[in-house]
Amino acid sequence: MARDPVGYGYLKDFHRRGGAVCFADEAGLVLYDKTIDIAYVGGTVPWRELDILGRAMLTLTDSPALAEALLAAGRYKERMDCRQAFYLKKEPPAVTLRPGVTMRPLTMEDMPFVLENYHNPGAYESHIRGRIAEGMVAGEVDGQLAGFAGVHQEGALGMLEVVPAFRRRGLAEALEAAVIGRVLDQGGFPYCHVRLGNTASESLQEKLGLVFDEGRTLCWLE
Repeated sequence: MARDPVGYGYLKDFHRRGGAVCFADEAGLVLYDKTIDIAYVGGTVPWRELDILGRAMLTLTDSPALAEALLAAGRYKERMDCRQAFYLKKEPPAVTLRPGVTMRPLTMEDMPFVLENYHNPGAYESHIRGRIAEGMVAGEVDGQLAGFAGVHQEGALGMLEVVPAFRRRGLAEALEAAVIGRVLDQGGFPYCHVRLGNTASESLQEKLGLVFDEGRTLCWLE
């Protein structure tokens, strides 16, 4: 982390949010947050130090070789490869809202809308309640709820959805910019994981000024 504080900034942020150090040396690090049952692994870690992996619901590693080994060992069944992007400026992206578009905090009263429109298998109500409690942003068009965004429970930017009828109005850009502002205000590190091949998300991150880490592929295991 000291050698690459930007590229491994997501590890520092995960630790800040509650990830406990399970193993650390000069070559690698294992963090685990038992509250959300997620592990982060960075660098090279001896196999004997990976007992927590496979018991954690989700694991993120920057080693495709480790991801393959864990899958082969039967500790996980699914793998999703991602590119990492991070926001390095001190001020959030400057986004001009189009006529009729407004931003506001998402509230518990918006829960039915989120459950109906969030296209993620993990969109169960207790999970969404936690994300809203931490702070999500709602986008409206002419007073009608049209989209939302927030941070995932591990801290990455995401949970971004815009109802199809209201797309192409700059809502996605405005929503993520607002979330980046919240993360910066809280002293966090704005970063996201973009699934390989998701060109629409890649374009959005670049438009907002996020920088892609070209040096590593991150692997989510479930």
